[in-house]
Amino acid sequence: MESLLVNLRKYRPRENTDPLENFVTEAFAWLLRSSDEVRDSVLSCINEFLATAVELPKGDCEISTQENFSNKYPDLVIAWPECTWVFEHKVWSNLHKNQLKNYREYIESCTDDHRIILITAKAYQHGQNPDAALCWKDVYKCLSKLEQTLNDEKLSWAIKDFLTLLKTEGLGPSTPINSFSMKHYLEAVKFDSQVDSVFQAAKHKSWPLQSLSLTPEFKRQKTESRVGLEFCPVIGEHGRRWLPGIFFGVILDGYDHGVTELLNDELNLCIVFDFNRTGQTHIKDSSTYQSFKAKLQSLVSREFNQWQFIDTVKEPKAKANKWHPIVMLCPMLSIFEHTTSHEQQVETVHKLMASFQEKLIDVPELKQLIDELAQIKEAE
Repeated sequence: MESLLVNLRKYRPRENTDPLENFVTEAFAWLLRSSDEVRDSVLSCINEFLATAVELPKGDCEISTQENFSNKYPDLVIAWPECTWVFEHKVWSNLHKNQLKNYREYIESCTDDHRIILITAKAYQHGQNPDAALCWKDVYKCLSKLEQTLNDEKLSWAIKDFLTLLKTEGLGPSTPINSFSMKHYLEAVKFDSQVDSVFQAAKHKSWPLQSLSLTPEFKRQKTESRVGLEFCPVIGEHGRRWLPGIFFGVILDGYDHGVTELLNDELNLCIVFDFNRTGQTHIKDSSTYQSFKAKLQSLVSREFNQWQFIDTVKEPKAKANKWHPIVMLCPMLSIFEHTTSHEQQVETVHKLMASFQEKLIDVPELKQLIDELAQIKEAE
């Protein structure tokens, strides 16, 4: 099977191109190449959008990206002896002037039978008279239907991952505005500032992890989609480093951590163990880390069973993330539902998480791991 990451590496930024479109295109092409079943299902779906259906390939066909059409570059080309389909993909940008016309003029000089296929985020982006125009939500529905019939776990995982990409970027089926959202929107928009305020105040409390020289900083992290307190060691001139980082806060979206399916569509408090590249290399073969992880899981099971312990490498519903190999979740509503003031919520956060830290620092492997990682970093 081709490497998706190798194909993504081939891309070079070009003027007036959206990197997201390139990323979606390569992921889509990789998925089509990975399975005849996927390819046939998608081609059959697109065939229904053509004015006159064509005979689809019964054997191998060539699937390529970044084909050079006299210095014009369609996103995807699928060719078989009887026909060639030329694809243009749009996420949120519009077609360039005569873009599809240029593709058609070139392909007419190369093959007798061809179709121009346009796939966009929304129908209002359709234009320039392609032979078939559809939206990414149509691709989403096609693949989602196929995935439900598969017995191949690896292929099912690959399709789900692509569907997650589409959904995350707003390219899946649109959901309607519900009445609950309309009623509570104005209150909901205050949430960010309110949760920030709780953790900013909690930062100034006394925390057991400070006894191990792990100092707290308030963080609202966009990439990780979380907000709260990050505890990190300060390693000489290197400064704060995830060696490890231990994050206590609220996880707003589980995609980056690989725990979307475990959030149960609700806000969760989180405790996350973070490791940078130096840490990732060390813990891969570290008996200290393995012993620490085992004792941590036992501690959570024994004394903190309101928390869900997730080893992202081993948990079937999680997506392994070497930056955040251990994630713990606790539904936020159950913790906050009886609080009525800002002060109560700050105290609730502090009591809940400080009590965990008190037990955490008694795990001897934690200090041992911190010392090992600091020594490695200082020797670099």
